[in-house]
Amino acid sequence: MKLIKMSIVFGTLFFLVSCGGSGTPVSVNYAPELSNQYGLGLIGADTINSAGYTGSGIKVAVVDSGIDSSHAEFSGRTIYGKDFGGSTNGYADDENGHGTHVASIIGANKDAVGMRGVAYDSTLYSYRVANDSGSLTGVTSDSKRALLYNQHVSDNIKVSNNSWVTSGYATTYNESTLRSAYAQTISALRSAQQNGTVFVFATGNDGAVQARLFGSLPYKITELANEWLTVASVGSNLQETAYSNRCGVSADFCVTAPGGGDAQSTDGIYGAQAEGTYTDSSYKAEGGYVRLSGTSMAAPHVSGVVATTMQQFPSLTAAQIVTRIKDTAVYTGLKGYGASGCTSSTCTTAQMEAIFGHGLVSSAASTSMISSAGYSIDGKVYSGNNLNVSAKKLYVVSGLSSSTREAIGSSRTAVFDSFDGATFNVPAKEVFDTVSHPKLSTIGYARNQPNSTSETLNSQSYGLRRINTDKFNLYMTSSSDPVSLAAASLWGDEAGFMPKPSFVSPNLTNQVEIAMLDGNYLALRPFAQYSSNDDISLSGYGMNVSLTPNKNLTFYGTIASSEGDFNLGATAASTPVSQGFKSIDLGANIAFSESLGFMVRSSLNKLEDTGAGTNYWGMNETSFSQAVLGLQVDLKGPKFTIGAYQPSQYNSGNMSILMASGRNSDGQVSYQNSSFDIKGEATFGAFVSASIPFSYKDSNYGDIDVSFQQSPYDHSKIGRASLSLNYTF
Repeated sequence: MKLIKMSIVFGTLFFLVSCGGSGTPVSVNYAPELSNQYGLGLIGADTINSAGYTGSGIKVAVVDSGIDSSHAEFSGRTIYGKDFGGSTNGYADDENGHGTHVASIIGANKDAVGMRGVAYDSTLYSYRVANDSGSLTGVTSDSKRALLYNQHVSDNIKVSNNSWVTSGYATTYNESTLRSAYAQTISALRSAQQNGTVFVFATGNDGAVQARLFGSLPYKITELANEWLTVASVGSNLQETAYSNRCGVSADFCVTAPGGGDAQSTDGIYGAQAEGTYTDSSYKAEGGYVRLSGTSMAAPHVSGVVATTMQQFPSLTAAQIVTRIKDTAVYTGLKGYGASGCTSSTCTTAQMEAIFGHGLVSSAASTSMISSAGYSIDGKVYSGNNLNVSAKKLYVVSGLSSSTREAIGSSRTAVFDSFDGATFNVPAKEVFDTVSHPKLSTIGYARNQPNSTSETLNSQSYGLRRINTDKFNLYMTSSSDPVSLAAASLWGDEAGFMPKPSFVSPNLTNQVEIAMLDGNYLALRPFAQYSSNDDISLSGYGMNVSLTPNKNLTFYGTIASSEGDFNLGATAASTPVSQGFKSIDLGANIAFSESLGFMVRSSLNKLEDTGAGTNYWGMNETSFSQAVLGLQVDLKGPKFTIGAYQPSQYNSGNMSILMASGRNSDGQVSYQNSSFDIKGEATFGAFVSASIPFSYKDSNYGDIDVSFQQSPYDHSKIGRASLSLNYTF
């Protein structure tokens, strides 16, 4: 096997550009770093860097001529590594300059000076395989290469950049020959892969139709292919360069990245220049930087993409990382060499693959959803075609202030990519409906007798009232659409005006009321509510009071206390448990004349405690209120009411929501508890209702109630229309 002198292997890779980092003063101008490096923009590096993915915690090995650790682009960084090439100055020095330039493309500092690396927070390891003259002395034998790649395991390297080549191509040799000549190398490479290392190799700078031997090695040694990326090069115009070897038979594990154009001095990749190197005027740049072209420059772009992708998806295997990068690479904008070069519209897919492999890498795409998303509810992951998983969406209930809804929506929760199970932390608003109000309360007309059988468009309720004497009054009701205890209780003879709470309702209950005192001036009606579970038990109690100082004025009041399960409207299936629910309801009727009157009702309610469990919602010391006022017109038969109402809204308290945060090693979804202060936001809507009596043979038999409500959240829409038939017997 003939080795060639380490060359400036032309390589370019699309690199993620970062516009800022955590804790970085906003006054710092990083634009020059980005403008000097077009490769970063081509691969979308700024997008992923600005999202916080900068290679932090990822060890990247630069197998090359060393790294000049004294260069300003590595200031404040510790360069680790080992010298395998026999240098007199060690791995943290670079007498050739190639390794320093490559390393800067991967991990140069973000410091608003010169340039920056794709993964500028990665941990760099310099594995020097060249001596002071630049000869590749560290990879000249099977045993030396084995030592090199076994060191990857010892140092727990996750990305290995290899911008060096040897003579020959994989197609030149049969598999048995390669396995014999490279037995120790193959074993060491595979051990490193099994330890989580992704290997990145340059295709070479011969302008050949195949990658050089090591770049194409997995074509014959197939067990190496899954954790391997070979890199071809394009210039700033995304056209194949004359020097770049094509992917050829390596297409299945090959990608393309910016490596600098054929006009190196003007279109080369801008990077750090080691002290005292590249003294030729055509290569030299002022201030310790130089433009170089080659697949050697393309490969480190890809290595940077691998590092940032690994940081975002720490639970994915090396093979899954490689698959994400390959499957998100694109042919868009790529063009083969020459005036008649291939494009995705003029050439077959096979031709594009032979030149560019999977296409141009994109750090932004590799770190984004590449398949359908799943969101976790009750420990299960449900799949959907996008982030907005409508079938299992959590509702942020009505009555919350816009600031509270925004706080919930801005918090981050986990979704899972069904392609490979990768976890994405996205704003909760992408899976929560923070503005929807699934229920609006019905405002019915005040009936003379709320003791009727009724059927509405939205619910069914059945009741029975028996009156024996003025001293005894028994009222029993059972409802398939239960409401809060306070709202279900009687308001004297005017129950219908109090709107139901739309988001707090106990389970199906039975209620009993006894009129202890039912006089013309004062009425007291204690009541008790029993659960309809397997074991009948008391779930609440309270008192209705009415006070009539004169015929034109009546005051109403209800106090209630209950315990039990309350549906908070979080999801259709969730029913968090409340430890206590208390309410105070007050109202008054004022008669201006026999045909004109005014009514007002208000309710203040308090949830003492609901725990956040698998059903996601919990509340503590939470209060909410509702109110309605109206003007009544009695036409001696039909009755009409116009007015305004405030639907159920939160006033104060604390809310806790369990949000998916990721998965453990067993694949089980884990959760985190997010807490939010509850703030109220007053909203009002108008309503109009009519009650039209009907009779049979001069007997009042019932009435028909019609009600229309304006949406308090969108005044251009009807919030609810209701029709009910009330039959008295």
